[in-house]
Amino acid sequence: MIFTLDARFLGFEHIKELYKDDSDFANIYNPCETSTLGKFYRLDGYLFKYSHLCVPFKFYRDGCVT
Repeated sequence: MIFTLDARFLGFEHIKELYKDDSDFANIYNPCETSTLGKFYRLDGYLFKYSHLCVPFKFYRDGCVT
């Protein structure tokens, strides 16, 4: 059980790499590097809309979130 939790926690860091190629977030992620873009902003490499974390679809498809 501990090994599974560690793998999922480490997989969460993988989200940052997926934004650049994601069809939904790629055009939003780069401009948010220096400022906000409407409702979107970046914090520690993660993309947020208001106070909600934006999760790329590929993260779900790869099985990182169950």
